[in-house]
Amino acid sequence: MPATASYQVYGIQEALAEINKVDRTLRRQITKDIQAGAGTRLVTAARSFIPTKPPLSRMVNGNMIKGRDGTGWSRERVLAGIRTVVGKRGQRSRTVTFSNGRTADFKATQYQLLVLQQKDAAGAIWDHAGIRNGGQFVTNLLAEGEHVGPKAAPRALEPAANSVLPAVEKEVEKIIERVMSIVNRNLVTTRAR
Repeated sequence: MPATASYQVYGIQEALAEINKVDRTLRRQITKDIQAGAGTRLVTAARSFIPTKPPLSRMVNGNMIKGRDGTGWSRERVLAGIRTVVGKRGQRSRTVTFSNGRTADFKATQYQLLVLQQKDAAGAIWDHAGIRNGGQFVTNLLAEGEHVGPKAAPRALEPAANSVLPAVEKEVEKIIERVMSIVNRNLVTTRAR
């Protein structure tokens, strides 16, 4: 499994919920500030890792997912598919039973303040091909493909995030300090009798 970069702030979800109760306009502005500062920096860095030519010559001609149109390589779509999400909600662990009787267990996920995503199918396939195992496609990518960043998966999102992580952390810390000062002003303490 590849190494992942994470930066955890405990209590940020609760603090943002508290601000939302008091002033929804301020809560939206905080989201916009995170998106404009740290989010833009992440997207710009990730886009710099996308190759100018198709990683494999045949990726442009066909569909990378059988039976699904529009999944061929287009640099413009891959670049447009890179985006950030601010305030991605966590999920509880759950078991889902499908109509055919099969079940799937899903692990719990934490609230994520800032997430870098690739929404384009071809870009996501190229970025993550070979994480779990090899295959002919991965072998061809490693031998033939143009590489801006690392040859091994992940090729764009994680290396880009790691390259700008200190600057993103500083920007987010400034916003979090502002959030905490607002929350502290709005907290009211009562004495138990």
